[in-house]
Amino acid sequence: MRARTLRITVALFVLLSLLTGFSANALGNAVYTNTRQLADNFEYINTVKWDSTAGRTESFAVRMTGPGEAYPIVMNGDTIFGGFTISRMVSHAESQGKNVLAVLNTDFFAQSTVPLGIVVEDGIYKSNPGGRNAVAIGYDGEISIIEAPAVLISLDNEGGAEEHDNAGKAVKIDSLNKVRSEFGGLIMYSEAFSTVSTRTSTPGWFVRFRILEGEMTVSGIMELEVVETLTSDGAVPIGEGHLVLSAADQSNLTSEFEKFAVGDRVTLTTTCEDERLLNAQYASGGGDILISDGEINDSSGWTTSLMPRAPRTAFGVREDGTVICYIVDGRNSQHSVGLTLPELAEEMERQGCVYAVNMDGGGSTALSVRLPGNERAAVVSRPSDGSERGCATYILFVTDAEPDGIARNLGLKNDGVVVLANSSVDFEYTATDRGRMPVSVPTDITVLAMNPQASVSGNTYTAGGEAGEETVMLYSESTGAYGHGEVYVITRPTSITVTGKGSETPLTSVRLAPGATLEFDVTATYYRRSVISQVDSFAFDVSGEIGEMTEPGIFTAGLTAGNTGAITVSADGRETEIKIEINGFADMEEHWAKEYAEYLLQIGITRGISDTEYGPSLLMRRGDFILMLYRAAGEPDVSVVSAFDDVPGNMYYTQALTWAAGEGIAEGLDGNNFYPQEPLTRQDAFTFTYRALSALNKEHADGTEENLADFPDNDLLDDYAVIPTATLISLGIVDGIDGTLSPHDTMTRAQMAKVLAMVMQL
Repeated sequence: MRARTLRITVALFVLLSLLTGFSANALGNAVYTNTRQLADNFEYINTVKWDSTAGRTESFAVRMTGPGEAYPIVMNGDTIFGGFTISRMVSHAESQGKNVLAVLNTDFFAQSTVPLGIVVEDGIYKSNPGGRNAVAIGYDGEISIIEAPAVLISLDNEGGAEEHDNAGKAVKIDSLNKVRSEFGGLIMYSEAFSTVSTRTSTPGWFVRFRILEGEMTVSGIMELEVVETLTSDGAVPIGEGHLVLSAADQSNLTSEFEKFAVGDRVTLTTTCEDERLLNAQYASGGGDILISDGEINDSSGWTTSLMPRAPRTAFGVREDGTVICYIVDGRNSQHSVGLTLPELAEEMERQGCVYAVNMDGGGSTALSVRLPGNERAAVVSRPSDGSERGCATYILFVTDAEPDGIARNLGLKNDGVVVLANSSVDFEYTATDRGRMPVSVPTDITVLAMNPQASVSGNTYTAGGEAGEETVMLYSESTGAYGHGEVYVITRPTSITVTGKGSETPLTSVRLAPGATLEFDVTATYYRRSVISQVDSFAFDVSGEIGEMTEPGIFTAGLTAGNTGAITVSADGRETEIKIEINGFADMEEHWAKEYAEYLLQIGITRGISDTEYGPSLLMRRGDFILMLYRAAGEPDVSVVSAFDDVPGNMYYTQALTWAAGEGIAEGLDGNNFYPQEPLTRQDAFTFTYRALSALNKEHADGTEENLADFPDNDLLDDYAVIPTATLISLGIVDGIDGTLSPHDTMTRAQMAKVLAMVMQL
């Protein structure tokens, strides 16, 4: 790569200036973007893209737009050996007094997370380049991507040991602070490698030096004294203020160690010819250079094993010096599919990078950001391992601005919220001080919507009727603090879900009694993000002679039983349909359980014994009750054919009983029988219902025997039913029959309707 230096140049930062945005596509089109200001020269960008073939991709980036509050540094943890997770790195940096705004992983690593490339931390040379590319951050703010820089280390013996004439003998060092291999040559270890030892595990030679003068830099001189020479089958301590030279026995380098004896004075010299690395206060290793001089490099030279689509981390620089750190999640078809290496190069080029380098991806990819209002940085990406991975080195963006406790910057805690057109959202505000730390939010925040179609009343924002990214300006007259936030307005969601009011079960078909009312809850998603909406933001179209929408989201059934039709709920062409059947229960007209039976009918849990009768006095059977619970849970899939010996695989309740067995709701009797056709006792109904509460996502606290005290027949409860019955009493679901529990009586369909309806409405 032709040497070229990119300097970050001073640029006027204006809050309302129109910054060059991220491109619309590399893999798919951008369907969502949110940008948040983290410092005067530093911003965070979250983007969702959609490709009709590959699917969804979600990326996270930080962008430094010029000199200002934020600047980058490199840290590798407390030692080279043994990496930190990104959250631990945040804690470590804070313990060193750093005010951390964002962190991302960088270099690839070998065993025990020892970096493959260079590490320079605050001018101290901690690990050699290893023939790999590097990112260097100069003392003067210069950012450079360097192809395979070299740093040479030599030892020149000046002599001094009694009975040995080693003066004039010289040694070339192969590596600094790397994992020693059997044939890896001479390795120099400093205390930056490990506070414990050289971490070697095979026989080898060792020479320990005391540092007399100087420190380890990429170009400099250190004066040393040999204090020990030895062999060991394992590791040896390094020690503060010491260096250790080592090689494995199998390297056959005994002659090199014979050049040193205790008492020798030795000069260590590091040399580097690359001016950019000589100027570096910080440096990290990196992978393939994707872009040079504004052109994507020939991919035939890139690492073949890294070509497939995966989570990615990249570091790039624009012509004007803007730094872009780009992270994309992957290996999750529902969340983000990731990028191939060529797609990553294309993405960085589209973002305007003239230089870009691939960093460690896969399970290592992670970005931690201190979003406005938070006290410390937290992971915003989704690591593909399911948890944070320990990595070798990190780039951190920090600020020297000191917290002063005075509100200066305002923002939205729910910045980037997705809102359906013409819907409203209540804003939640954040305030930060000079050091970008959270402080008390002023009470006099004024909000100005930049879109003339939008409106703000108090803290409630109502979107206009058109889709797009909308900006709101925030100002506090009492403090002078100001800022802005973004709302992402959509007209067409990607999915619409309709439920009955207070229910979580999606509606696809409903049977209603003549004249009954059904109130809807409507939720929507946008490329798997939740959408803020109100029911009157959707259109409701009724087909068939089934009734009418009497209010937004409220349907009143017609009076003619037997009619069928549908209600279509839509937004800008996206729609879902609920089939409606008017089917009244003549035998429930004056019944005490009428509202419970009709509610369960509406949400699809129970049906009548005929089109016009419910059968409230009929007795429940054990298998039928489990079927009701299964429907209440949304009828989840099960893989086992049948869980009980007396339940054939083809019965209408087989799948329900298999689910109930797996959830611990139903248990076998007399071996592995369930007796599904037997009458259901009230205490068994209470017990099954209690066991199903967790599966139905109903939070509860267990009742106690005190809850049973008002029922004179509580001593008739079998032991297994005591806590379940007490719990349902405490929840107000069970109140007895004429002051008794009647635990061994058979439950009727009317009683069942009350219990299940009240559970669903918890």
